[in-house]
Amino acid sequence: TSMQMEAARYANPLTRLPGNVPTNQCIDHLLAAREPFAVAYCDLDHFKPFNDVYGYVRGDDVIRLTARILSEACDTERDYVDHIGVCDFVLVFRSEDWQARCERALRMFGEEILGFFSRDDIERGGYVTENRKGEMEFHPLTSLSIGVAKLESGAFHSHLEVSVVAAEVKKKAKAIKGNSLYANQRTY
Repeated sequence: TSMQMEAARYANPLTRLPGNVPTNQCIDHLLAAREPFAVAYCDLDHFKPFNDVYGYVRGDDVIRLTARILSEACDTERDYVDHIGVCDFVLVFRSEDWQARCERALRMFGEEILGFFSRDDIERGGYVTENRKGEMEFHPLTSLSIGVAKLESGAFHSHLEVSVVAAEVKKKAKAIKGNSLYANQRTY
């Protein structure tokens, strides 16, 4: 009960998912217990332009869609999902089939996100909006990037170290066009 109350205290009001503090505690607990796990850092690509074109209400709907899909990808008994920022999510997988779970989430997102775009934007593969310099710029349809690092026991000492690796793999996933999964090849 106390863990649930703590998670609710830091929950994101839009998705009701826990935020940074419970996530850091979860990671630190797994590290202290020397349990192997995989951490997935998920981010929406081209989300700000989507909000600019379709409005923040539809943007909120996309965030909730993402939260639902990522939550469904997790085993409620073994895994953990949180919403750490506007369009950033972290999944902590103890499930050994984390890759298949991520791939399924990407397929679902790829199918369901199309319902948020006009037929013209889908046919063009994106939309044009003004960027911060006042120039018109083409943006691809919003996609989901997932970067994953598989962590063996004893490799890290705190969530701070894990967050650095998670940021690295997310950056590599975002470098891949469209819905993407990048699984770190390094062994920790």
